[in-house]
Amino acid sequence: MQARNSKLALFAGMVAFLLSGLLAQAPATNVFAASQGSMMMEKGSAYALRGNVANVQLDGGEPAWIQSGIWVLRVLPGGDASFIARISMVATDGTSAHTHTISGFSLQDDFTEGDGIRVIEGTADVTAPTGRADDVRVTVKVLNGAAVAVSIDPEALGGHFGTSPIYGTVSKASSAGAMMMEKKLTRTSVPLELPLTRGFAGGSEVFYISTEASDKDLADHLTSLTGSRVAYAPALAGAPAESLANIYAFSNGIEGEGPLGFQPNVADSQPGDAKYSPLWRINVVEWQQGAQVRELRSEQEVLAAAGAGEVTVTFTEMVVNCPFVQWDGGSLQLRQDRNLSDDSPYGGGQVLEIDTDARKVTFVAHRGFAPDGSTIYYIATDASVKEVADALGVVHAEKTGAALLTGSASDLWVFTNGIEGTGPMGFQASVAGSDIGDDSYSPLWRILATTWDDASKARFLTTAQEIGDAGQEGALSVDVAGVVVNCPFVEV
Repeated sequence: MQARNSKLALFAGMVAFLLSGLLAQAPATNVFAASQGSMMMEKGSAYALRGNVANVQLDGGEPAWIQSGIWVLRVLPGGDASFIARISMVATDGTSAHTHTISGFSLQDDFTEGDGIRVIEGTADVTAPTGRADDVRVTVKVLNGAAVAVSIDPEALGGHFGTSPIYGTVSKASSAGAMMMEKKLTRTSVPLELPLTRGFAGGSEVFYISTEASDKDLADHLTSLTGSRVAYAPALAGAPAESLANIYAFSNGIEGEGPLGFQPNVADSQPGDAKYSPLWRINVVEWQQGAQVRELRSEQEVLAAAGAGEVTVTFTEMVVNCPFVQWDGGSLQLRQDRNLSDDSPYGGGQVLEIDTDARKVTFVAHRGFAPDGSTIYYIATDASVKEVADALGVVHAEKTGAALLTGSASDLWVFTNGIEGTGPMGFQASVAGSDIGDDSYSPLWRILATTWDDASKARFLTTAQEIGDAGQEGALSVDVAGVVVNCPFVEV
């Protein structure tokens, strides 16, 4: 029972971090293979490990802090490496509980030290409730495939981590056969070209895609306008106000490429702004007779014109999903390896090419299953948790997290163990709780961490009914991960 409670607590509070660590799975790599012997640990070999933190930090020779948590280390075939950890600390008197995360690891050196010791050195970002320290020196030593020692620059965060390493264990599979199970699918990652639409935000030019609309007539209009399907998603009409940004669409004035035939849309924010969300509430702007018609490029200009009586702004209940692809000073992350195969890593960027001149972007479309088991493809554009967004190579859109427990989000079962495959965490492909055409369909996916109680007895599941049945049997558990990922379904 204690192990069961620990697992529930882990996925309720930490699975967003787990996603960030495991999304970057190296192709065809057994997560636990390196723990089976020191031969796998030689310099130049690719492997992936994860495990737990179990450490007591001393102060003046006396126990001061109890440290626990999780960590994930990956060394890729090309020689790059990633390390992510989440470390909870509490004073030995039970006070001052808090949590640190280590992410954004940049490899500097990789070598062996004696027999069975692999050393990974680099820099990373270390967070605490009081702030973040960037480019902190971090050394990870894997000791005979069974233990790990993490050394953090003693000066980071005011010497908070002391001068001794933080020790942990390497997880091992409950049975070797369980982790060798594999279900190969074909066409798991395919390139998909989508049209870009030009707009404005904060006075600058931006480019975005349109994938869903809460109003059917609007969805049909945008589909005709862009030449690419914009799905009708009535569930988006129920998105909470705090999850939305504002977009201003012009119904008259200067003719142009806007959706109503006039100037481009104006957004109230762009990625990096606190107000940014890919979910736009549409506001219709109309120039008044006698006004000096001109191109407006920011929300401030629109509101100033409205205040001067030059335009009227009509607020609507319509919501569209229009993720930004390129904006002032940034864009979605481009994949370094643009050659897709059935073993391509899930993370590391979701875009292959951005061509604003030709007004097109090429995404990676991932294969999954609709509730009835039929094949669907989807893209990933943003996530409400920064660690997950960084691992995927998408935009951090914190505001969409407000939709997590509402009807404007839909379920996506993501497997955390069992049969190896092409899902986000390195196991079988995900199963969606709704499909386009369903009233409940939404591109905002509420990630459900789906875990087999005994990985050796895992089955390949393709329908929502099969997952429900397995849950009722007690064969697997499903926990809300606390993260919303924007994954529109697409046609390939």
